[in-house]
Amino acid sequence: MNARKCLIIALMFGSFSIAQAPHGIAPHPDAGSYSAHAGQDGVQVGASLLTHKDLKKIFATDVNQCCLVVEVAFYPPKDNFVKLSLDDFMLRETGMDVGTRPSSAEVLAARLEIRPVRPDREHTPGVTGGSEIGYERAGSTGGNQDPTQRTNRGGIYQRESVGVGVPIGGKQRGPEGPAEGNRRAIQAELQEKGLPEVSAWEPVAGYLYFSVPKKSKNGYELVYMMGDKKVVLPLK
Repeated sequence: MNARKCLIIALMFGSFSIAQAPHGIAPHPDAGSYSAHAGQDGVQVGASLLTHKDLKKIFATDVNQCCLVVEVAFYPPKDNFVKLSLDDFMLRETGMDVGTRPSSAEVLAARLEIRPVRPDREHTPGVTGGSEIGYERAGSTGGNQDPTQRTNRGGIYQRESVGVGVPIGGKQRGPEGPAEGNRRAIQAELQEKGLPEVSAWEPVAGYLYFSVPKKSKNGYELVYMMGDKKVVLPLK
């Protein structure tokens, strides 16, 4: 197999990987559109540290409870790719040598909680209530959206239901706890918007979640290891 055919197959595989990526966001036009940007071996990287106000607009989940979020984008050189892995990133305070690795959506979902929606009616004997909490991509419900479904920022929703009756045995069945639904909905939102771990042939972007107690007055640096080479992006 000649080099040309190998390159075509590699390009097709790379395109397929991007198409199948379960998460990520639309990158800005170029790396210079971000507050910090740098280049290494033809790869351009842009990054911005999001503010609390930004996070409230972007996420239905209250991410401010647990971590700092960095929006990062990669722009590979023509006819080449960049391989992305969360293990290659670190957020550190300016002037420090050690830092924090990104947290996975699964880990953060276990720490975060969505405030449940309270029913508008008082609970009465013989009436059972339940709620379903989940995550849907923006615009996925179309024009047939259930009026009892409350959607926040095109993502996490809670649907309430009410039924009348007494189960066999005469014991009243209470509403199911929302904890598991909360966790799954939070994880789905964070995963979809997180930086995808792929071999990217085209510009790709997403969010990195760092479990950092509080914002440093000295600022932070996003460190990205490209093989044995280090890219440092100063964040304010």
